[in-house]
Amino acid sequence: MKIVSFRTKPKKKRSPAKSAGTGRRGRKKRNLRPLAVGGILLVLILLAVVVQQTIVASWLHKEDANLTYIDDIPVHEDFLPEGYAARPGEKRVIRYVVIHETDNENEGADAEAHNHFMHTNGKDNELSWHYTVDDHEIWHHIPDDETAFHAGDHMEDGGGNKNGIGVEMCVNADGDYEQTLKNAQKLAATLLHEYGLSIDDLKKHQDFSGKNCPSRLLNAGRWDEFVQGVKTELEALEAA
Repeated sequence: MKIVSFRTKPKKKRSPAKSAGTGRRGRKKRNLRPLAVGGILLVLILLAVVVQQTIVASWLHKEDANLTYIDDIPVHEDFLPEGYAARPGEKRVIRYVVIHETDNENEGADAEAHNHFMHTNGKDNELSWHYTVDDHEIWHHIPDDETAFHAGDHMEDGGGNKNGIGVEMCVNADGDYEQTLKNAQKLAATLLHEYGLSIDDLKKHQDFSGKNCPSRLLNAGRWDEFVQGVKTELEALEAA
């Protein structure tokens, strides 16, 4: 059989882009899961930092412990009016609890009497503290987060007036001094606990101005004993 010759059109070569195993359908997809997980972790870390800073800030600038009772000891709140010389109203960070004694041995010179004294004389005089403690009750005169004039060191940064809560213990002749000490220890421990402070942040007036105060306690050589009592109360609060 004679085969007649003929021409055929050359086959077009398939372009590489359209060849099998290539092209859009053949491309491998990128694994985005690690990027997504990393992004989520980063967001969670940032949120945790923000929450932590908010908590710390609120703790450092906590206005007041709002105490009404410490065990069975009533705490009476009677703040000096704003604008009184004895209440400058300056906000601060609380770093210490500062212990004093009133040195007023007159009969009847209990915590309530000293609250009356401060309200009577505080309008024009820079003399004030935060709490007065006697053998049966506590009076609260100035919000915890405000400065007061009790440590004799003006308003130095890091000082008792600027950063300490002033606690006066009564020594009236008709009071039970030993019970006053116990009540003051409970108050001091409660304040240290409320503001995240340690026993090392318990101070005496003498630490800031050199004044022999709390005088009866110091003269009797009982400061360390007092501190140990506060420490015991603080440890009980922290363990609760």
